[in-house]
Amino acid sequence: MMTNTVYDVIDTGVHYLVNMYDSWKVEDILDQDSDVFPNNIHWQFGHVLTVFENALSKGNQHVVDLERYRQLFAPGSKPADWPQLEGGVPSIDEILKDIQTIPERARQLTDEQLAQTLDQPIAGFSTVEGLLMLNAIHIPLHAGKIEEMARVIKQQ
Repeated sequence: MMTNTVYDVIDTGVHYLVNMYDSWKVEDILDQDSDVFPNNIHWQFGHVLTVFENALSKGNQHVVDLERYRQLFAPGSKPADWPQLEGGVPSIDEILKDIQTIPERARQLTDEQLAQTLDQPIAGFSTVEGLLMLNAIHIPLHAGKIEEMARVIKQQ
């Protein structure tokens, strides 16, 4: 059984990411490209959601069209390819709304779902529970990247 500590980390990361969106004042630079970074801030938020959705899908708790989101936000994807994809890019409001539901959906995973073995280990984790732990630290990594991007892009 997963301890509340992991859920607390997920809660904290999601809360920080969502609440700091307004504080970072990134609306004007959300989709701005930079020579310094391979992706934009919009991609960063979508990427956090997509990676978590992949984990939650193991317990049928995902809420987005995973195939579409993977095309847009998976590692190796980039905003430069977005115009070529059908269906458009989800708005930041849509992405933030879905990010806010992550903690509750993670808590809905059963012990059996958490114990599920992954087809291939990811970063050394071989169960859904391990994947949630990895995702719990993935959120603040990208929150830091968003803060960094905002500072650099605003200075350009």
